[in-house]
Amino acid sequence: MALIRRVATVSSWTLVSRILGLVRDRLLAGAFGGSLLLSAFLVAFQLPNLLRNLFGEGALAAAFIPRYVRQREQDPAAGEAFAGLVLTRLCCGLGLLAGLGMALAAGIAAWGAPDWALIAALAIPQLPYLVFICASAIMAGALHGRRHFATPAAAPVLLNVVLIVVLLIDADIWILPYAILGIGILQAAVHLLALARTGGVPRLAWRRTPALHELWRAFLPTVLATGVYQLNALLDSLIAFVLVPGAGAVTYLYFGNRLLQFPMALIGHGVHTAIYPELASAANADADGPWRQTGDRLRQGTALVAGLLLPATVGLVICAEPLVATLYGTGAFDATDIARTVLVTQCFALSLVPISLSKLAVKAFHSHQDQRTPLRIGLATVAGNLLLNLILVQTPLQEAGLALASGISGLAGVGVYFLLLHWRGTGALLPRGALIHFGLASLTMGAGVWSLDQWLFKDLPAWQRLGLGVTIGTACYIVLAGLALRNCYRRARPG
Repeated sequence: MALIRRVATVSSWTLVSRILGLVRDRLLAGAFGGSLLLSAFLVAFQLPNLLRNLFGEGALAAAFIPRYVRQREQDPAAGEAFAGLVLTRLCCGLGLLAGLGMALAAGIAAWGAPDWALIAALAIPQLPYLVFICASAIMAGALHGRRHFATPAAAPVLLNVVLIVVLLIDADIWILPYAILGIGILQAAVHLLALARTGGVPRLAWRRTPALHELWRAFLPTVLATGVYQLNALLDSLIAFVLVPGAGAVTYLYFGNRLLQFPMALIGHGVHTAIYPELASAANADADGPWRQTGDRLRQGTALVAGLLLPATVGLVICAEPLVATLYGTGAFDATDIARTVLVTQCFALSLVPISLSKLAVKAFHSHQDQRTPLRIGLATVAGNLLLNLILVQTPLQEAGLALASGISGLAGVGVYFLLLHWRGTGALLPRGALIHFGLASLTMGAGVWSLDQWLFKDLPAWQRLGLGVTIGTACYIVLAGLALRNCYRRARPG
């Protein structure tokens, strides 16, 4: 039950952060609507966030954690020295990268086309943020290796709290980039304090070691494998900014993606974060044979992800209209903005389970220090998503076509991952009976909620329709699938 407790710790803090994130997004929608200014800020904000995922929370952390866990289990002092070396080199390298990025952005701001100059000007103050947030991500990885999950899970709350306060005091888009930089510094300080309380802060070092060389060799192939979703999101925004008429397409994609991120972060991220150290330990046990223990750990994760995210997928499709209207339907965000965001949200919902399961599969390969397989699948997924983007954005779906492309490419990717894992000896990762049970329960729940919404609740305010739909749907799914989900988890537990 340790996995469940860790998932609960991560998910509970993630829930707080995501609720505050929705409050922040509502303030943004009310203040700026589907304006060019908000679209430019969101594109600018995605750039350091993509680098954060690649160099911090995603690729580097995925390569760092299993090596840190392995070294720490063999020699705690060597593990801490390794963490200090990674932190030192990472901060120096990203500091140089941020400086070059700021110089490039300054050139675009001075001499670029007006729309791109606006994005560059908003990006300049945010680029140093990536140094602090990536350092925080590696410190969070060290804390996860020490089986301490509370501080890394709670730290993102700071981002939303500070931005909410700033927006309430003065909704000026030009203040937000500087607030984001300050938040990055604050989050780094919080992680340093947590390290000091849980075994000490790793000492900074520079001298290259074989372990560091191995980490960097593993890092480059890991970049695309773990950053596929974020890279696709950035491509979606850039394509929408260039190819979709009007100023709001990027905003609609962002808000729809944020609604997708709520269950993905609450459930998917909680499972991924809690199970990764266990996958690293299982990989050591499976080093000389089939991946049986890895399969046991993966079945815990896939059962929880599928059993909890399938109903979330159906719920997002059924309740998208009252959900978007309740959260974003204020101020400058008008009925047209709401309708386009609803369609984007419904299309994004189809990618919820595939993306979450793909991330879990990637962690299984990385725990065995196999970076090449996820790299190849990641490259193919990005290429397929880009091709679908360029086709579907030309249809009447417009920006919603970009969201639909994410679901199609994600489904293809997870199918390949699971087939390869089965060949490695993990066994079936999601029993067909459980998948059918969860699917039928989710569809039955969705049909009931949709019928009640259309016949009984349609004249109620959006927030009441949303509250009734979520309450009734949750109760219905617990009755239909609660016991099956519990039994599926118990059968998956090793031993």
